[in-house]
Amino acid sequence: MGSTNNNNNNDSVSSIVPKWIEAKLFETTLKEVESEFKDIIDFKVDAALAPGENYATVMLKAEFVIKLNDDSTKPISFMLKVGHDTEFFREMMKNHDIFAAESGMYRDIVPEMEQIFADIGVSVKFGAKSYTLPIQQPYILLENLKEKGFRNANRLDGLDMDHVKSVLQKMAQWHAASAARVATKGMYPEVYNHGFLHPKSFDLLKGIFDAASKILLQCLKEYSNSNMYYEKVRHIQNNLAEAIFKSSEHQHDDDFKVLNHGDAWVNNIMFSYEEATGKILDTYFVDYQMPRYASPAQDLIYFILSSAQYEIKLKEFDFFIAFYHRHLEENLKMLKYPKKIPSLRDIHLMLYRDGIWGYMTVTNVMAAVLCDPSENASLDNFVGDSDAGLAFKRQMYSNARYRKHMEAILPWLLNRGLLDY
Repeated sequence: MGSTNNNNNNDSVSSIVPKWIEAKLFETTLKEVESEFKDIIDFKVDAALAPGENYATVMLKAEFVIKLNDDSTKPISFMLKVGHDTEFFREMMKNHDIFAAESGMYRDIVPEMEQIFADIGVSVKFGAKSYTLPIQQPYILLENLKEKGFRNANRLDGLDMDHVKSVLQKMAQWHAASAARVATKGMYPEVYNHGFLHPKSFDLLKGIFDAASKILLQCLKEYSNSNMYYEKVRHIQNNLAEAIFKSSEHQHDDDFKVLNHGDAWVNNIMFSYEEATGKILDTYFVDYQMPRYASPAQDLIYFILSSAQYEIKLKEFDFFIAFYHRHLEENLKMLKYPKKIPSLRDIHLMLYRDGIWGYMTVTNVMAAVLCDPSENASLDNFVGDSDAGLAFKRQMYSNARYRKHMEAILPWLLNRGLLDY
């Protein structure tokens, strides 16, 4: 084997690269993706994303130069997801092993969803191909979608009409296949029934929300129209974990349910484009670590409020729901879904019943989405109450971009009765 190197001059990068990552671990995978593989000439691992672009896990880029059987060389890269080396992350993994959940999604569930469409002659792809390494450590290894022309949109700008519609079309396909799968094959493995909302996770989730409360409520008082909703927000913020768990308990056996992606925000979605026109060719979801079998309201509210452009997220909200419903109905019929297909009214009723996800999304996910890039943007600072954590939260909740969104969204939630908990 030729020279390999997984060190980086940047200390902050090398400190997040686990010591167990070695070139030889990837040999079987390299043979799988390149039949002419002969040897590894060069290897390096770098942080794939800047701080603030990903929170739950560490995303690395593993880059190789390989020698082929004819002695020519070829570059190949993969995306490698690993855990944070922190106490909070280890505690979180005890209650919901996101690596076990996500590896099962890539290995079993995503191919199964794609096959459901293939069986009726429709070609649909929902995400990247995954690979297996001969190790016990928690990880996810994926093809590098950027090599196939996929890229993320700018989270600070938000998604325009074409991008939102493209995501909702793909979401409708995913939701339809996931509902049809249960109707024909039965329930998913237990790990997907609750997602992160497992009773054992209650204290952890409550701790995250409580750590944000003081700073959020202080910043809220500065918003121009806060007198309209401040007291309701204060009440809901102090009872947010309870309200979310209560919402999850209200699911009935005969309700229409889907396997929610569970974390559908702009950075967990990638797009490919036609080079000449810029037209969107395909949309993939990434980060299947928080799936949850429940009402589709979670994915819909979470995605639209966290990721659509300011100008359209509220103005076109009802249009987006109708657009999604049209595609959901179309796909369920195509898949010969044997149960009652939900009406548009049914979907709206779900959005009201599970509307707590609106408040949760804008005070947590959207705050991270709209925060300026910062070295302080880390999982520990996002969830913790250290001095650095509180400073980061103030940065999130007081910045002008976030405030602009919140001054529009909170009255909208109020007027829909979605702050009444």
